[in-house]
Amino acid sequence: MIRAVTFDAFGTLIDTGRDVLIHVARAVCQDHRSGLPPERLLETWDRYFFGAQYDEFENLATTTEDSLEKAMADHGIDAEAGPYVEMLERMWSHAKAYPETARVLARMDGFPRAVVSNADDAFLKDILRKNGLTFDHVVTSEGVRAYKPRARIFEIALGRLGAEPADVVHVGDSLTADVEGASRLGMATVWVNRAGLARGASDPRPDHEIPDLDPLPALLDELRRGA
Repeated sequence: MIRAVTFDAFGTLIDTGRDVLIHVARAVCQDHRSGLPPERLLETWDRYFFGAQYDEFENLATTTEDSLEKAMADHGIDAEAGPYVEMLERMWSHAKAYPETARVLARMDGFPRAVVSNADDAFLKDILRKNGLTFDHVVTSEGVRAYKPRARIFEIALGRLGAEPADVVHVGDSLTADVEGASRLGMATVWVNRAGLARGASDPRPDHEIPDLDPLPALLDELRRGA
């Protein structure tokens, strides 16, 4: 039975997810290699970002720049990634919550909830504050020195909620970071598929799929009853 909920932030609660990353990837391609589809560059960028291994933890800005530089090099682009990461951070800093976010959270009384996000700590907390969004816990990659889909960031969130994996559902827009990461621990998963993407045969399989957050309260009521 579900007793608590964890949320991804960007692309799930906050209206700055894949669209912004595509925008930045498109800017790189337009500036340096116009024939390269930005989706291909982003796919490579994702692979380096989520597969990043460091002897010591690096914050999101550094990891983002390193992974973009490697992706650009893979596609024959000899340019600095820094200006594009700065573009990304500027866009993120003005991020707004999706229109339904506040009302959906207001309908979730009785569910302890936490944000679990690949983000720098002060940066994310400032965005949540600007949007008037409050949670029982905010767990960031910088704060726990681990990125989704790695287990540690989810384990910290579970510990702060005082809950077992089987008692928590994770809600997010990334099949890799959110669905795969949470599923590994035995958490139920809800994929927020705002873009109506088709899941590939080899992609992680969510337990539930919704087009935005509006159906979530009813779904959680069903899960809480064990339906």
